[in-house]
Amino acid sequence: MSGGVEVVVEKMENNIEKTEDKKEIEKEEEEREKMLNEENKKQTEEAKVQEKSQEAGEEAEAGEEAGNNKVSTGEVERKRKALEEATKKDDKGRVPIGGIRMPGFLQRRSKEKGKEPDPEEGVDLLEDPAAAKGDGAAKADGDKEGAAATREGFGPRCQRSLRRMASAMPSMPAVSMANVRPHLASLKLANPFAKKKDKDRDVEAGPTVTSEDNNAPAETTPVQEAAESAAEQKAREALGSGKKDDEADGMETVQLDAEEKGDPEKGAADDGSENREGGGPLWEQIRNYKHKAVVGGVAAFLLLLVIIVAVAVSGPRHDYARGPIPDGKFALAPTSCGMVQGVLDSGAYTFRGIPYARPPVGDLRWKPARPLDNLEHCWNGTFKAHNSSNFCWQIFPEDQSVNGAEDCLTLDIFTPQVSFENLLPVVVVVGSTHITGGSTTPLLQPTAKLARAKEVVFVRVNFRLGVLGFLSNKILTRDSYPHTSGNYGLSDIKLALEWVQKNIAAFGGDASAVTVLGYRAGATLVTALTSSPAAKGLMKRVWVTSGSADFPGRPLAETENDTAPFLERLRDHCRENNTVFTVVEMTAKCLRGIEAEELLDAMPTEWRPTIPDLPAPLGNAGMPNVHQWLVLDGDLLRDHPSEVWEKWETETDGSALQIVIGATAHSDATVELYRNVSEGAEQAVKSYIQSSVLGAMNVSDDAISRYNATWPGLASLVSDIRTVCPLNALATKMPTSAYFYVATFPISVSKSDDELDYQEPLAELGIDVAAIMGRVEGATPEERRYITAMQQLFYQFVRFGELHHGSERYSGRVLVVDQDTLPKKEYPNCNFWIQKDIVPRFGHRN
Repeated sequence: MSGGVEVVVEKMENNIEKTEDKKEIEKEEEEREKMLNEENKKQTEEAKVQEKSQEAGEEAEAGEEAGNNKVSTGEVERKRKALEEATKKDDKGRVPIGGIRMPGFLQRRSKEKGKEPDPEEGVDLLEDPAAAKGDGAAKADGDKEGAAATREGFGPRCQRSLRRMASAMPSMPAVSMANVRPHLASLKLANPFAKKKDKDRDVEAGPTVTSEDNNAPAETTPVQEAAESAAEQKAREALGSGKKDDEADGMETVQLDAEEKGDPEKGAADDGSENREGGGPLWEQIRNYKHKAVVGGVAAFLLLLVIIVAVAVSGPRHDYARGPIPDGKFALAPTSCGMVQGVLDSGAYTFRGIPYARPPVGDLRWKPARPLDNLEHCWNGTFKAHNSSNFCWQIFPEDQSVNGAEDCLTLDIFTPQVSFENLLPVVVVVGSTHITGGSTTPLLQPTAKLARAKEVVFVRVNFRLGVLGFLSNKILTRDSYPHTSGNYGLSDIKLALEWVQKNIAAFGGDASAVTVLGYRAGATLVTALTSSPAAKGLMKRVWVTSGSADFPGRPLAETENDTAPFLERLRDHCRENNTVFTVVEMTAKCLRGIEAEELLDAMPTEWRPTIPDLPAPLGNAGMPNVHQWLVLDGDLLRDHPSEVWEKWETETDGSALQIVIGATAHSDATVELYRNVSEGAEQAVKSYIQSSVLGAMNVSDDAISRYNATWPGLASLVSDIRTVCPLNALATKMPTSAYFYVATFPISVSKSDDELDYQEPLAELGIDVAAIMGRVEGATPEERRYITAMQQLFYQFVRFGELHHGSERYSGRVLVVDQDTLPKKEYPNCNFWIQKDIVPRFGHRN
């Protein structure tokens, strides 16, 4: 502030003439004030008379005419000429320099548009009242300080302040107000309330002071006043019509009128209380706003937005587990037996070892699976499903070792989400290399990463195997009700599917879209379960690969006699008072007391899995007596599966299952067979074929011509007779909803050090499941293309229940999956072996 005063004083020093006596100045000013007070009083009286005589809506115009009448004829002419000169100087409607004498915040304006104008509206409070009277735009308010305003443009307070300021400066000469007035009157002050920013400066930073040339006139004549008033009126009209120019003749002019009118094109300030034109409330601003349609549209949009937000907030709420708990490592999900806690894994969630049935131990050994239908069998608090679950007792086919646990009826879940919303398809994995063991193969292990990538909920089931899962004999039949035995492992799978129906929604799975994936022995069990009335409605779709095509057909009474050799080996474990029981005297209690490991060791050799091979000649002991584990127990399996499948064609309630049966082209190729033919030597292959049942039936030459005397040809020959063609024949017996596929692409699979590498890759056992489960990575573009084709085929079936190849729906009965999926009417050579009565009689059993 002091800096501004120094500038003013410095300019005044250059233009003010020194006086001799300070007292003379005060005397002169007192006389001038007295004269002006009388003149202002006279003007006030005249204004009141004019105000009463004119209409309220024409007051401003009448005031201007009255002012003009005060001016003499010569003065009117001089005003007209001054107005013309001002117009010529600014032909674009700009406000000329000095057109607005002082900033607008020193003017009184009407409070509300449309009201009667205020007599003092537009009057510069520092302006000469006589000049105001001359243009008819304002009247004095009778205030003491306003009445004492001088023609020099200063009120009494300003004069006294300047005098005190001048007297306080010893080095400053006496100041004449007559000389000071022209310079200060030309000062241009920025509007402190304006928020618009100039190109060169920010008006919000504070007001700036500029002055005109020092040669400004010392007196303001009526002609000048008229010119200034006309220029100001012209500037207002120009601003009201949308014209704007912040700079004129190199000087900045404060266009307060445009800012105060609140025109959006002028960048009006948004103060939320009064508009710039009318100064009324917010509703009055909106009512007078010319773009009412825009305002209405914005208001409607905001109202709609508020309604949408309110509906969303007030929607239904669920107290369901929806992901990880606060530390981000775990997830909670409710089940019918209590809460379970899983872990975050690869962007998805893994739950391991969740019990789905009571442990089959003690009195529950060799009994159908019992559900967790009582709180005493459930857990307290939260079950932590973090660790790997126990696998059931089994014999591992690799080294014939025995391991496992009886308390093993658990399942693992891999899900992308833990939510009841947007439920995903479910894939239940049931598999084992043999019905006596091999369920721990990595091919059957889903991952959380795969579940997230395919947007599928995976469930892997543990079930009883071997003698603990499928033993059938008279002792156990008498001890149970209903009187039956066997198929215990099948009851485990059924109960696991029931658990999925009840609980999978809590893990983000859709219980109405369950697909069961069966592999090898698991495929055999799942295929048999499809014919069980007890399993109806538990699964929507079935995909089985490399299973057995030979299913039980004998009644329970006949199959019970097959277990006599096994019970004979257990007699030493059933004794009382050193007395060994006979097989007839043995009890179920005695059998349930034998250790599980001893039961597995007592299994006869013929009950163990055999190495896939060509069938031996019938005259040379023929086919080995492979034990038939599944039985028609009268409970789960009542009729032969083929008889049940034939009835599906007549079912119209939509309950018929959608089934896909598949195999790999070299599913029965083994290292042992490779060694038996001297690593695929041509002569060794011919001799091997000739020595089999094919030679005895005089079809060895046909076999060699169809398959060639090579190792891949022999692997295809064995696989067709044992697995591929029997399954093909099984699929043809099923209704048209069943499909059959063969994976033929030879893909390299890593082997352990004790296994031999074949001369060339083969379509080995499990390469289809390995592709489906993401357990194999293609080393070449061709292999990756095969993996993609296999996955597309499977996951499209999981989601839609149909098989597709390319862009067309599959309409045939056989699909060959190589680098692409190709439909075929039949698989080569299968009809030949069926006609020769070799298939399916020699099909493998699990």
